[in-house]
Amino acid sequence: MNLNIHHLKGCSPTPLAHYLKAIGILRLIAEQIDPTARGWWQDESFYLLSTLNEAELCDFFLNVYEPTPLIAPWNGGSGFYPKDNKQGITEIRESKSPRLATYRDAIKLGDQQTAGRSESPKKEDKFAMLQSCRQNWRGPLFDWLEAAVVINADGEPVYPALLGTGGNDGRLDFTNNFMQRLTELFNCLEPDAPAKPATHTQLKSALFGLSVSGLPNSKVGQFLPGNVGGDNSGTGFSGKGLVNPWDFVLMLEGTIAFASSVSRRANNYALPQAAAPFAVYSSATGFGSAAESEKSRGEQWMPLWRHPTAYHEIHKLIADGRSQVGSKPARQPVDFGRAIARLGVARGITAFERYGYIERNGQANLATPLGRWDVHARPHQNLIDQIAPWVDKLQRASTDKTAPASIGRAARVCYEAIMACCRGQGTDTTLRWQALLVALGDAEAGLLRSPRFTTSKRLQPLPQLEYAWLKAIGDSSAEYRLAVAFASQFFTANKNNSSDHIRRHFLPLNETQKQFNCNEDRLIVSPEVVCINNDLQSVSIALIRRRIIEAGQKNIKTFPLQAVHGAYATLHDLSQLLAGQLDENKILQLIRPLLALKWPKGIHLPRQDSNPNQQADGIMNAYGLLRLTHWHDDLTLTNTTQPHTKQTNSEQTSTRPYKIRLDPTIFSRLATGDMHGAMDAAIRRLRIVGLRPHITQTVGNPRIAAQLAMALAFPISLSNAQILAKRLTKPNFKNDNNNDKNDDNVDVNTISNSPSMETSSQ
Repeated sequence: MNLNIHHLKGCSPTPLAHYLKAIGILRLIAEQIDPTARGWWQDESFYLLSTLNEAELCDFFLNVYEPTPLIAPWNGGSGFYPKDNKQGITEIRESKSPRLATYRDAIKLGDQQTAGRSESPKKEDKFAMLQSCRQNWRGPLFDWLEAAVVINADGEPVYPALLGTGGNDGRLDFTNNFMQRLTELFNCLEPDAPAKPATHTQLKSALFGLSVSGLPNSKVGQFLPGNVGGDNSGTGFSGKGLVNPWDFVLMLEGTIAFASSVSRRANNYALPQAAAPFAVYSSATGFGSAAESEKSRGEQWMPLWRHPTAYHEIHKLIADGRSQVGSKPARQPVDFGRAIARLGVARGITAFERYGYIERNGQANLATPLGRWDVHARPHQNLIDQIAPWVDKLQRASTDKTAPASIGRAARVCYEAIMACCRGQGTDTTLRWQALLVALGDAEAGLLRSPRFTTSKRLQPLPQLEYAWLKAIGDSSAEYRLAVAFASQFFTANKNNSSDHIRRHFLPLNETQKQFNCNEDRLIVSPEVVCINNDLQSVSIALIRRRIIEAGQKNIKTFPLQAVHGAYATLHDLSQLLAGQLDENKILQLIRPLLALKWPKGIHLPRQDSNPNQQADGIMNAYGLLRLTHWHDDLTLTNTTQPHTKQTNSEQTSTRPYKIRLDPTIFSRLATGDMHGAMDAAIRRLRIVGLRPHITQTVGNPRIAAQLAMALAFPISLSNAQILAKRLTKPNFKNDNNNDKNDDNVDVNTISNSPSMETSSQ
């Protein structure tokens, strides 16, 4: 047995008409002449493996093919009512050809359903007709009915969007047009219904993508948007809808494969358009032309596969048509994207072509391609499970008539970001996850701007996020490391308890720190919520001010902020921040959602610190002294001295803990722009505890003072604090015989408008 591979260039994943045409060709070949036929997608076109050669393949469609009987007697315009176009249905009804015998029998059944009616049935009468059709139709006719109409658990019909509203799109009845196209292809009134002369050329065009002229002006509905005709669709003011009759016929033959199985209908969750395989609610996310104002009848994701597959296998896959996220079926595009990213619907599928049935041509729907989704396992997909319910609730709330527009925008941005994480791969994966985290933080912050709506819809802050988010968003940027350092901060008198987290200064949280503090109709914002501005400098200063106030209330003598072990800012990153070389907006955008992270006792971040022995510039020297006066714990320093005699071989070491008591006036002066007063107070404080600064004079402006105040909100490690102390001060050790020497030799750093400083000595 010889096998032949046919490259059907006339069949492609887009538009929908050409996709369905490929399914129709495979179905007809497998069911009517070659059960061994296989098909697959490759190089943006369809391939057919069959025992038929090219001549035999064409001869089958021209002389052997028996059309599937497609009728819709419940629709006006179907050909069964007095005012309908009867060209196609009359010729087939009067035909004597054996290849149309099944169609003639189907028309007789339709005549029985419409006997005595002058117009199509409405509402309950239509439901009764559909129930009667289900009871009496069999074979291919019943398969067509299953694809066009689904009866739900309540006994009511619902209409999959693939075939409009039961086989029609507005006034365009697909079945009547199907019969008309058949009469254009075949001489139905002749005994064998032979193909008409132009049909062979049109078939070659439909199968192999060859050019053809003289196509008839006819309607195609939603399946082929580029050929609908109308205003501005041609070289003049309007264009005609030129459609190859074979394209329309084979396209509708392909829709039979999308009949819903019982298992699919049993899980449709009262979702009309999702009664069809791989169909979900529509959502204006995940594609460039998305617009929330557009009306849509839902979406359908058409599977693509790369391996030769028999029609019965494809039919089974499509009929089941299930995509699940966890134990729940996908109901929205974002759910479908998540299912694909987790390989929940793989089963040999390599990609999905996403289509939306969108109202874009007057009041007519168009099957609009919305992008290709490859089926690959994506990393970190379990993280979306943590935030998906929160985003879903936000989206549902945004559909309320009273919802602020900002809530709807925030929900759409979150959905877009989720879709990007499900779809994305390659080097920008980290950026996609960062964008998602930022979108979540912005949405959470937006809830505070609509407090009454937030309370009425019982919206809550972000749920606690797992530590794995840090791995998903982690990159080599200084902005990322600084955001982690800032967001991890806490303070409590008990060093083993990090429950007093700074998140309560950003959001009005209740005692559990997991829900908003509110009564029946409003949020209760306490004085501790101070980080409400949208710039990093203001937020940092407000945070430190509030913590210093609380420290005084609790009689805490040291700086009341510290970080999770390992989540420290490096001196190199801080020098870049003070020099204005970093994106402060990005840092703050990352900080807000990271506040919801479930912080462990310690973390490890990749470091890019500078050489400890590197000469620091003036602004970093000023920062170092200020940082030492805002240290949260004892600062233990070690001194190493050389042996005093030749007989002593070992070096001598001594250690001393320095208790640096918090002086609130230092930060107060710094935050108000008093650079000189703040530095003088800091130098005096360090001298009092035994750390004698080399710097004695400083000059700066309010802008630099504000930058330094902001930098104090980023915690550093003990080792870096020790480096600063050794570099900028002369510690007073008890056994150091040189303590009082060279006290008069000091360096004077002058802090000017430039972050780079000059150093001189007196």
